[in-house]
Amino acid sequence: MKKKKSNLSAKCERVGTLLMLVILLQSFGIGVSRAQSSDEPRLTVEFSETPFIDVINYIKRHTKFDFLYNNEEVQKILAVTHSFKSVPASQVLQSCLEGTEYTFRLFQNMIVIQKRQKTLEPVTVRGKVLDEKGMTLPGATVIVKGTSIGGSTNDQGMFVFSLPKMDTIYLLVSFVGMETREVGITNFNQEVVVRMKPDTKGVEEVVVTGYGNVRKTSFTGNSVTVSRDELLKVSKTNVMKALEVYDPSFRVKTNNQWGSDPNALPEMQIRGQSSIGVKDLDRNTLSKSALENNPNLPIFIMDNFETTIQKVYDMDPNRIESITILKDAAATALYGSRAANGVVVITTVAPKSGEVRVTYNMVGTISMPNLNDYNLMNARQKLEAEVASGMYEAEGEDFWFKKIRIEEYQGKLKNVREGVNTYWLAKPLRTEFNHKHSLYLEGGNEEFRYGIDLGYNNENGVMKGSYRDRIDAGFSIYYTTSKVQVSNYISYGVTKEKESPYGEFSQYTKMLPYERYKDDDGKMLRILQWSRVLDFEPYNPLYEADLGNYDKGQTNVLVENLSVNWFIKPTFWVKGELGISHSTGKREAFIDPLSVKNNLEYGDDRTNVGSLTLTNTEYTSWEGKLAISYNESINNHNINVGGGLEVKTTRRRTNTGTYKGFQSAEFSSPEFARSMPYKPNFQEVQTRLFGMFARLNYSYQDIYLLDASLRIDGSSEFGSDKRYAPFFSGGLGLNIHKYAFMEKYDFVNHLKVRGSFGQTGKVNFAPYAAVPTHEIDIDEWYISGPASSLMTTRGNRDLKWEKTNKFDVGFELGVLRNLLYLEFSWYNEITNGLITDVTLPSSTGFRTYKSNMGKVENKGFEIQFRSDLLSTADWYVAVFGNLAHNTNKIKKISDALKAYNDAVNEYYNQEIESLWDKDNPNLNRVMTKYEEGQSLSAKYGLKSLGIDPANGQELYVYRDGTVSYDWIATEMRNIGDEMPWGTGSFGVNLRWKNITFSTSFLYEFGGDFYNETLIDKVENAKIEEYNVDRRAMSERWKKFGDVVMYKDIKDNTQTTDPTSRFMQRNNVLSWNSMTIGYELNREMLKRIGIENIRIEVGTNDLWRLSTVKAERGLSYPYANSVNFSVNVRF
Repeated sequence: MKKKKSNLSAKCERVGTLLMLVILLQSFGIGVSRAQSSDEPRLTVEFSETPFIDVINYIKRHTKFDFLYNNEEVQKILAVTHSFKSVPASQVLQSCLEGTEYTFRLFQNMIVIQKRQKTLEPVTVRGKVLDEKGMTLPGATVIVKGTSIGGSTNDQGMFVFSLPKMDTIYLLVSFVGMETREVGITNFNQEVVVRMKPDTKGVEEVVVTGYGNVRKTSFTGNSVTVSRDELLKVSKTNVMKALEVYDPSFRVKTNNQWGSDPNALPEMQIRGQSSIGVKDLDRNTLSKSALENNPNLPIFIMDNFETTIQKVYDMDPNRIESITILKDAAATALYGSRAANGVVVITTVAPKSGEVRVTYNMVGTISMPNLNDYNLMNARQKLEAEVASGMYEAEGEDFWFKKIRIEEYQGKLKNVREGVNTYWLAKPLRTEFNHKHSLYLEGGNEEFRYGIDLGYNNENGVMKGSYRDRIDAGFSIYYTTSKVQVSNYISYGVTKEKESPYGEFSQYTKMLPYERYKDDDGKMLRILQWSRVLDFEPYNPLYEADLGNYDKGQTNVLVENLSVNWFIKPTFWVKGELGISHSTGKREAFIDPLSVKNNLEYGDDRTNVGSLTLTNTEYTSWEGKLAISYNESINNHNINVGGGLEVKTTRRRTNTGTYKGFQSAEFSSPEFARSMPYKPNFQEVQTRLFGMFARLNYSYQDIYLLDASLRIDGSSEFGSDKRYAPFFSGGLGLNIHKYAFMEKYDFVNHLKVRGSFGQTGKVNFAPYAAVPTHEIDIDEWYISGPASSLMTTRGNRDLKWEKTNKFDVGFELGVLRNLLYLEFSWYNEITNGLITDVTLPSSTGFRTYKSNMGKVENKGFEIQFRSDLLSTADWYVAVFGNLAHNTNKIKKISDALKAYNDAVNEYYNQEIESLWDKDNPNLNRVMTKYEEGQSLSAKYGLKSLGIDPANGQELYVYRDGTVSYDWIATEMRNIGDEMPWGTGSFGVNLRWKNITFSTSFLYEFGGDFYNETLIDKVENAKIEEYNVDRRAMSERWKKFGDVVMYKDIKDNTQTTDPTSRFMQRNNVLSWNSMTIGYELNREMLKRIGIENIRIEVGTNDLWRLSTVKAERGLSYPYANSVNFSVNVRF
């Protein structure tokens, strides 16, 4: 079959044919100038000492002629002084060249200027256009500078055409999303290779969706793309923290419990919370890394394959080319049942062709504990607070009570006078130096390229003994022919982690400052005199940390990704992808037989002290995709259409065993255990997903835009009657700036409006929720086998897909060449068929089962702006900022959620009935309930009028307006919402010559925070047992008429139930990052064989300002960090 010639080839052949005809005519002495048409434009003009180059520009402006000439030669032609009146353009040019050694020839609409003695010879220009990764670029535009001659590259990225011979010919090469290149050609016998670079100065032109790349100018979806350089400006190690700076809708939730713990996975959301997730009553059992089935997490796609949050969390930002956040239906619907919470698409760096290049990057980080939010008493203040609280006042005339109290006070006073003032907060902490290294080697030619990456990341936490170390290696190859492109990437990573043996940080905040922790010989005391933190006994937590307790784990991950493109035609291709991921994990948790933790279970019985819990996990997933794509430009119609099939299966195996009875921590292997009191637990779950999809991206004249997609998913996690579900999207857009009438508004360089609507879904819940599961009872056996099979979970075969309808509109505006660039989006997302747990009566034998339970609405807007204030060869100044507002509302709830609300009421009532639990700190917790018209993040308690000045008791307002001193659970109402009204960031990027500076700030405002620090460490401060906040002695009710915040310090008989008195408005501004960089002189480095060296110094989390003063990092403290990095390329 004969291939259709490209526009470029056809044009070049016509030029070549005409050129040969001219040469033939020349040999017969026939001047081409005689062949000019009778309708040649006539000019009336007067030149006075006008440079000849200006004469050429004048003729170009007033005619349709293009010129081809050698700029240096034309500069030698003398200035022109001549006047013309209604003279043909060719005669004007001929007159201006009289008396010079130059002449001209005319070919259609092209005029060639050359020396008279030279004969006109044709030359053939051949070349290839590649992207920065070495991949060919079909459809790149190649024209001769100063003319309109040119066309597009073919499917192999090649161009070829003939031109009159000149000493130097300049080509202009352009492609969407790439910087325009100017290439000079002097050697016409050699093929030209043009390498394009991404256009990082303008608006990003290509959106990576994971199912293909779409031009941003024709895309109606809502997305944000962040480059590697932008990520590194914010964080050298944490991809998640960097992303929230560039997209205000992407928020990493504040983890007030685990702070800077390197082993705590972050939880993030895009555009708010769409599902209930973990209820407050169940939160105590939630692991700090239990995000596997979190229903509010987005999905992560890396190089077109789904990956885990842990993989992204551990990823080196230097391996990332770009990250695209997809948010609305037009952008995400191709992911169907996985897209309701948004999609994060990661593209990794691909190797470049050419000589072997080596890039080494080192990041050193100093991490320092941040204790600014702690306001605890010192030894003298604590003792004075005890006296003021009446702790040493005798009750009645009990002689022995008086004696014990006096002796205790005298002992504490003696320590204070001797200078004992133990700062317990510092004991489990350290300032740590961490280092991260990455090495990347790449090379090859246009057909075959390869890359090798190696990485090591040492991350020691600020609590002693905690760490997370990662080692990674990867190998990638890219093979390209005229019809086939093959890429393959295989990687292997090992992550080792360990928890701090010092336990939770919160216990050190309770320790008494006048307590000695070492004896006179400097040895660690096992028993303290007054502190009762561990097991309510005076054990020393520092002694406990020196024992053989440990909790450590290791994860090994192998990833294999293969992609094959078959170009049937330049505009039609087939793509096949196969991804396999296999990981194994092992965790060991050992309790020393000497540990005080054994006392909780065994008391004085020492036969089974010490325990070892082993957990082994194995996870395997594979996914395959087969897709076809057609991309064609026909006149003013641009069509990008595709479709395909996708399959995915996952399998997870977990087994856990516990061993008891160890003699010593030196012998902690299972073979040294006395017994295995429980049967090992073994679980295996498997899921399968099948999908069919089709997509369309269309534009007319690049003005009128259309996107449409359809996907049908089938999942094994639903019953046979509900196994398949459709998902769809449609989007419309208008590039207003490309209308002809906008030419007079040349200060507007970009104006686009768009809108989309569609339906997506999610399956973020544990497998087998729709089907009953059974467990074989192996304790009793018959001759024929096990005695029975027990149903362990109750399935719901009527379980339906949870679906989210998304509506999104917005505009993009760029003025004065992006002096100001603004994006605005408004959205409304309604989730139907909310899936959550339904509580069952205990008589059924089951606790819960899954069901569709309601409807939730999220709506809001997002604003992003940036401004390039100054851009010169030496200076670049840019500012940016963004804002997101989201409101969340429950539109409908089921009877099951109403039953959960009753369970919350019962939780408080049941506990209060017990005098033993009057001071139970769990009753201080404020919980979420679910009521129609309220938010999923609303907190519930009683509305408070404050402390009654007459008697020091708190006054409450019931729902009907009644005022009472009695706290009643059924009268709880919404007293605040944790979701802020607005979140966002702003920052500055500067460059002066080789020096760069960047900084960013995060902010949020309008949210509410329930300050439990004021309850636990101030109002209900257990002064007799623990250290407390300095504010514990201020604003206390003491006598009639006192208008104060807190009740009487001596009133320690009642707990403080949830009340609006401690709900505070939470406005936060934090200095998130700052980086200063310097790039060494490249000319100097070339002499020693180095291409580039860049040095940077930066810091993260410099300071944080908040309207709420509360303790943060309760189980693990927060940290500040200073880092420096060196990037070297050979």
